[in-house]
Amino acid sequence: MILFVTATVACSGGTAERPAPVPSVTRVAADQVCAGLFPGDGGRALERVLESTEFRLRDEKRNPDVRAVAQAMENAYRSGRRIREMPQSTCIVSGSEKERHVPEAMVRFTASSKQDAFDLSPQGVHVSTREEKIVYLDYDCVSPRVGSTPDIPLRVNIMFQERWQESKGEDVLRPDYLAITHSAALAVAKELRCVDDGGLPARAAELPAG
Repeated sequence: MILFVTATVACSGGTAERPAPVPSVTRVAADQVCAGLFPGDGGRALERVLESTEFRLRDEKRNPDVRAVAQAMENAYRSGRRIREMPQSTCIVSGSEKERHVPEAMVRFTASSKQDAFDLSPQGVHVSTREEKIVYLDYDCVSPRVGSTPDIPLRVNIMFQERWQESKGEDVLRPDYLAITHSAALAVAKELRCVDDGGLPARAAELPAG
């Protein structure tokens, strides 16, 4: 369910005037943030990480649905050697306001392939956590939709980052970080029609250790 929250400002004085509306803030459930990226376990993990059951849509440009993300990946691959120059897709998730901060997380998608002579990415599904509160997940997509092949697959690169100082932190939330990242990765793999879902397992718990 999508809720629109609005407010009005009352005017004092002898002449009644139409109140000026305050810009509305759209609030949605977890599975409607960047629609299609966080179904099921991914959405529940978002709720735990951001300690929210409602999420604010603060910037429509940072709220791409799964179809838009997949199209950006396809366009990047089809650009050939210009793949690094193509636009990225970034999903920004903002939770409910807390005492001092608005909890926030980001999921960013970029594309790479062997068409780029500088691409040295490992093959297969790869997970790493080189920095605190950040997860990287990469996989190869062989897809008739994209035109990618086993010799030159589309490599989908995903970065998840939690950006909230008051969170419980990586020691507690790492399984949820992985669930969110895996959810987004698998949703895009299915939308792109990647063979064997790009090698991604059905559950985040089955991802290779990073």
